[in-house]
Amino acid sequence: MEQRIRLRSQLLEFLKFRVLAAQDSFFIQFEDQGQLVAEPLRTWLASVWPGALALNDQDLLEVLQQARMLYVN
Repeated sequence: MEQRIRLRSQLLEFLKFRVLAAQDSFFIQFEDQGQLVAEPLRTWLASVWPGALALNDQDLLEVLQQARMLYVN
């Protein structure tokens, strides 16, 4: 559980700089019909930070949504 929380925090910090650079357009690549989906996020993470793939889909999407709320609005 502690590792999961630490990994979620690290992923949020990792996303910060990418989101700040691209703003809301960053998230479009992870959407399908306006909904965030895990598969394209997993594909992207596999090439930039594979360690985050230890999180389940729900955790990944929650962190991605949190990043969107924190860094875009």
